[in-house]
Amino acid sequence: MKKRTLWLPFARRSGWFVLALSLATLAFALAILTPGRQAPASRITMTAGFGRTTRTTVTRALAAELAARGIVADVVETGSTVDELQRVDTGEIDFALVSGAFRISAYAHVREVAPLYLEALHMLVKEEYAKAVNRSFAGLRGLTVNLGPPGSTSAGLAAAVLAFTKIPAASAAGRDGFVARHSDPEEIDALIQQGRRDALPDVVFHLSTMPSKVVLKYVQLAGYRLVDLPFADAFRLGAMITEEKPQGEQAEVELPYTSDMIIPPYTYQTEPPVPPEPTHTIGAPLLLVARDAVSPKTVEAVLDAVFDSRFARLHQPPLDRSVLSLPSRIELHPGAIAYRQRDDPLITASDVDTLSSALSVLGALVGSALFLWQWLRQRTQARREHLFENHLTHVAEVEHRVVELELSASMALEPLITLQRDLLRIKSVVLEDFSAGSLGSQSALFDLLTPINSARDHIGKLLLHVRDNLEERAEVEGRASEDIWKEEARRSG
Repeated sequence: MKKRTLWLPFARRSGWFVLALSLATLAFALAILTPGRQAPASRITMTAGFGRTTRTTVTRALAAELAARGIVADVVETGSTVDELQRVDTGEIDFALVSGAFRISAYAHVREVAPLYLEALHMLVKEEYAKAVNRSFAGLRGLTVNLGPPGSTSAGLAAAVLAFTKIPAASAAGRDGFVARHSDPEEIDALIQQGRRDALPDVVFHLSTMPSKVVLKYVQLAGYRLVDLPFADAFRLGAMITEEKPQGEQAEVELPYTSDMIIPPYTYQTEPPVPPEPTHTIGAPLLLVARDAVSPKTVEAVLDAVFDSRFARLHQPPLDRSVLSLPSRIELHPGAIAYRQRDDPLITASDVDTLSSALSVLGALVGSALFLWQWLRQRTQARREHLFENHLTHVAEVEHRVVELELSASMALEPLITLQRDLLRIKSVVLEDFSAGSLGSQSALFDLLTPINSARDHIGKLLLHVRDNLEERAEVEGRASEDIWKEEARRSG
């Protein structure tokens, strides 16, 4: 009782110790296996370039969705595409919406977050020149053309379009070419508001999200019309095979990332309709980019707002996270990679193929193993049955000889003793085979020992009968029965 009294407190203490150690081990394992849950930033900065554009309106809609998720997004106005990218690259701004046709790869710290939608390059021409330009781009000769602010995607694409049309630039108004201008939206907007139409350029190129607020002013307040740019596919393909290195503003854009798109009729005016019919133009993807130092969790939170809110339905077709599976324009942000992996299935098609192949091989191996096992089992069983039959045949032969001896005219001791020895030898071999496992189960041993023991008992009865005959003979001859028995035994031995 004393030992038990001393043991119980120790057992209780050791039990608590083991429990605490187990819990600590579990916590340590979870700490290693569970990735850290870094919270997204509570405040970020975003830019879409110039203010009072549709792209800025879209950005403010995204900021509103982020605000609903507890993230304050300050929308900062910047200048050209170059200005946007430089300020993201230096870390002054966290996120930016920039054209994917611009040469973004030159900025080392800018990373792609997601492609959003296509923006349209609008070619606006004063209505008095629109028919001539629609008929032939030769109508641009002698006109003033506003390419857009220096360092903007609009300026780069406009320069590339004009080079594609083979219309040269001229130093002054004349019949040999067009006169290039680089007015910013603020300057143009001021001229429109002042009603100074004569001071406005004859042609304006403007890359914008549709419907464009800027284009709407040109059409409704200054009498501009949209002109077709129907060669987007040839424009892109030609840039892919040309060996000439782009110069000037054209060098700032990458034309292989453009595509054909359509401006629907009545987009900017109903009477008269502008455009009056579907108008082909050049489209460029709008990208959401971020500085590489922005935390992945912040990027994931922004992508949640992009794809899982009303923001995704601002455009048709609605934004879908499947766009993240497309090849990236530049290096992806780690947060975009983590977000994309959320939708990766636990078992991919490749995994299914690998698993299917593995199961096929495994099935073949298992089938072969089962076949081999069954063959070995049947072979072993056949050997056991053959051995069993041999032993049973030998026992049957002994029984047959016993019956023949029993039915003979005279019964001698010698053959009975021989039969008894043969039977003992058979029993000994049976027991050895059973010990070696050659007979299998105990039921086989029982099935053999039963006839062996039965034959042994039968021979025993016959030996008693022979003994009685020898005793009768001993009385007749006047001799001892033991002497006659020994004499017969020596003959049989």
